[in-house]
Amino acid sequence: MPEAHHERTHAIHPSAVMMVLILSGITTLFGALSLAYLYTRVDKGMASLQVPWLFIFNTFVLASTSICIERCRKQFTLRNEALTLRWGFLTIITTLLFLVLQGIAWYQLLTQHLSPGSSGSHGFLYAISILHFLHVTAGIPFLLRILVPIATAYHQGNASLLFIDDHVKRKLRHTTWYWHFIDVVWIYLIVFFLVNSFV
Repeated sequence: MPEAHHERTHAIHPSAVMMVLILSGITTLFGALSLAYLYTRVDKGMASLQVPWLFIFNTFVLASTSICIERCRKQFTLRNEALTLRWGFLTIITTLLFLVLQGIAWYQLLTQHLSPGSSGSHGFLYAISILHFLHVTAGIPFLLRILVPIATAYHQGNASLLFIDDHVKRKLRHTTWYWHFIDVVWIYLIVFFLVNSFV
């Protein structure tokens, strides 16, 4: 009887609630920045900006990380240890590629003398893209906290124990949610700036 009660109280796990709150906070943050950009454009007559081509290219790079982590999660469900690790570390590599390319994109803007202080539009572009950069970076340690123990156990020959651990399953599921969400936020931001560049 106590066992059934325990299951009922965790029908929605606290970590799932926490993840929803985190994603809601991120939505509010970038939504508020988008509205502030629109308000400033209308109220102050702020000029639109040309979205850097590398930002657009990075959208495809970041989308590939979603594909990789989804493959990782599916292979974990199938209890395929080698492919789980392969797709998991490929997610990390492609994410690092995105971060490096973002750094290059900002460097290119700066070499064109387009700094955050060049215009209000560029100030918003830097602020929003840097905030997104930080959110992408924040996801890496959480994925590594899942992959490193699996990799260690895999080399020791006892990784199968982690594949039946509900706690590990839950962590990977929530990390996957976060990854997909951050990718969708970036796609939204690129579309948002592209639409505004034509208005």
